[in-house]
Amino acid sequence: MADKSISYAYKLLGIRDYFKNELYEKVKSKFGHEQAEIAVDYMASHGYVDDKKTAYNYARNKLSAGYGPYYISNKLYLKGCEMDVSSIEKICEKENISMEEHILRYSKRYIKKNSDDPYKDYIKCLNFLKNKGYSPALVMQIIKKEDFII
Repeated sequence: MADKSISYAYKLLGIRDYFKNELYEKVKSKFGHEQAEIAVDYMASHGYVDDKKTAYNYARNKLSAGYGPYYISNKLYLKGCEMDVSSIEKICEKENISMEEHILRYSKRYIKKNSDDPYKDYIKCLNFLKNKGYSPALVMQIIKKEDFII
């Protein structure tokens, strides 16, 4: 029975990377608690499951997609892997991903120079970027530097 749970874990990891908790829950739903522990321990001992590497790749992909560090940190926490915001910002620097470019691209969608109510646009932009995981202080700093009319 352990061979089947390990084979299932191999199959899952062939599709995408999983955190230990995620892999455990997937295998447990099909084979039970004991078999899931055996499969996850086997995968971890052979280096197929590495939460740090998976968290790094997840953060890098989400940063490239335009998400902010607070959003990513929260999602990683929900997946059972903690990574603080400063670590995510370091990944940003290491991978040459510019959060400022993402903030500017999103803010240009919301804040129009000749808008009837620029304050309303500014609030919509700030709320959108906050929900994307960016710090409101950083957003305001970048928007002010860009000289949008507010």
